Amino acid sequence: MTASPRVRSVVVGVASCAFVLAIGVAAFLRPGDDGGSTHQVDGCAVVSAPAPGVVTTCPDAALASADLSTADLRLARLRGADLHGADLSETVLYGADLRGADLSGADLRGADLHAADLRDADLRGARLSAADLSSARVDGADLADADLSGARLEGMSVRDTVLEPAALTLGSSDGRAVRASVRLDLPTGVTSPNCTDRSVTAPVGTTTVRCQLRTDARHGGRLEVPVRVVVTDQTR
Repeated sequence: MTASPRVRSVVVGVASCAFVLAIGVAAFLRPGDDGGSTHQVDGCAVVSAPAPGVVTTCPDAALASADLSTADLRLARLRGADLHGADLSETVLYGADLRGADLSGADLRGADLHAADLRDADLRGARLSAADLSSARVDGADLADADLSGARLEGMSVRDTVLEPAALTLGSSDGRAVRASVRLDLPTGVTSPNCTDRSVTAPVGTTTVRCQLRTDARHGGRLEVPVRVVVTDQTR
């Protein structure tokens, strides 16, 4: 028997709440700074040993070039913050809200960004070598000139970035399959064994090419992304 739309909606809602709760609980089981102090950094009150309900909350903060290296910013609320050129090396940013943040030129080497929300963030020129980006949401972020050498990529969501570009659209003048070239312009430290320069035969309609992305991380350095090739029939 098929579940009603209302039942399905309730199930989805419960599942979403469970996921958020799981991330929150897991965040406080991860190792981080145990200094227990709160201090000001350019007007932002940084909680160095966050606890449930007590996290760094500085949306839209002006933290350009700030030194936040090794800080414990798990679940921090930094949406829209200006962090360009900031030192965030070895910083714990597990589950942090960094949507739309300016992280251009930031030093994020070795940072823990597991499950962080980086949607629409500016990561141009950011140094992310050896960072843990597993399960992070990076959709719509600008990764131009970023360095992801040795970064963990497993489980990342990367739609509308250079790692998973928009669909390649082509036209067929006779309604037959066409040859298409799939070329990914990948950031430093990321390679693709099957999609750096790949030619595929695509019929009218949508063809999905599965591209393997890799870094030299010891663990979790692989990610599979779909690249869609859309061919329209120009005879119709």
